[in-house]
Amino acid sequence: MRLATEHPRCVLRPWQESDRYSLCAQANNPRIWRWLAEGFPRPYTLADADAWIAHAQDCQKDLTLAIEFCGAAVGNIGVRATASARRGHIGYWIGEAFWGLGLATAAGRALMNHLRAQAHFDYLETLVYAGNVPSQRVLEKLGFVADNARPQTVYKDGERLEARRFFCALRN
Repeated sequence: MRLATEHPRCVLRPWQESDRYSLCAQANNPRIWRWLAEGFPRPYTLADADAWIAHAQDCQKDLTLAIEFCGAAVGNIGVRATASARRGHIGYWIGEAFWGLGLATAAGRALMNHLRAQAHFDYLETLVYAGNVPSQRVLEKLGFVADNARPQTVYKDGERLEARRFFCALRN
């Protein structure tokens, strides 16, 4: 499956073994790790890349896609089912060298259009660290709304951080 995006040089596609070097190069960055969930490897090794690609290829219940820009995998986007019926959790990241190009917004829009057409989910949600303002802006462009009434406390690398939950209806 390949999903076109509004960006002329960006597509979403399945992860491939040949992406291992690009994935490792982009993910092995403390500025990427900083904003991702606890458990994201640091340092990010080729073995981690191989394990992620194998997971993405084998997992039947989650949708995990490479964000390809100009022929190279430069990030990841995906959705997984939550315990709540008809609700999915979306997550994404873009390699630092590609920040500011509109790739996260383009990838998010393409994935959300695909999910609307598939009708698997009624809502999407995600959790964003309070300091990750660029990601919050991406979500707002995609139609997500912050649940400001319930900020959450999460722990990453032993540090207590505030996070905000964002929601978006895929159906009226």
